Amino acid sequence: MKKTFIAMAASALLAFAATAQAQGYVGAAGGPTNLDADCTGTITCDNSGTGFKVYGGYKFLPFLAGELTYMSFGKAKASVGFGGGVVNAEIKTTGFGGGVALMGDLAPNWPAAARLGVARVKADVTGSAFGVSASDSDDTTQAYFGFDVGYAFSKNAAVTLSADFSRSKYAGETADVRLLGVGFRFSF
Repeated sequence: MKKTFIAMAASALLAFAATAQAQGYVGAAGGPTNLDADCTGTITCDNSGTGFKVYGGYKFLPFLAGELTYMSFGKAKASVGFGGGVVNAEIKTTGFGGGVALMGDLAPNWPAAARLGVARVKADVTGSAFGVSASDSDDTTQAYFGFDVGYAFSKNAAVTLSADFSRSKYAGETADVRLLGVGFRFSF
């Protein structure tokens, strides 16, 4: 009985210690994006855009966190000749997901994180030709991964450089998407 009580007390202390180390955080970043789509046969093609991400997480251990994130991978645009006219198309890719982040310090004041998760990625496609426009979308579940390196200018705040990657799918065609960002992370 005494050993059981000691084991339960030790377990409670460990649980309390883990909770005391737990820490929430939020962040955001924005910058250039790229949709790796095939531009063969187009008149014009621009696979680059501007996007952003917002995320929040909770550190359950000093090096491991659970995260939720929303990412906008910007827009890609193309024009194709068709029937004596031009068809303009635009693809906007966004994703909402959850995953884990491995976090640590590369050096004092230099935090880093590596992320891996699953996101619901949506490709919104709009097209216009001959004065008529139409739109459609496709949602798929995709893996995403990313990493960031930052500089902590205080105990709870850091500026970050990040890279995030996933895939976009529409009508059976798949394209890699990328977001490079400059942002911040605030811990509380």
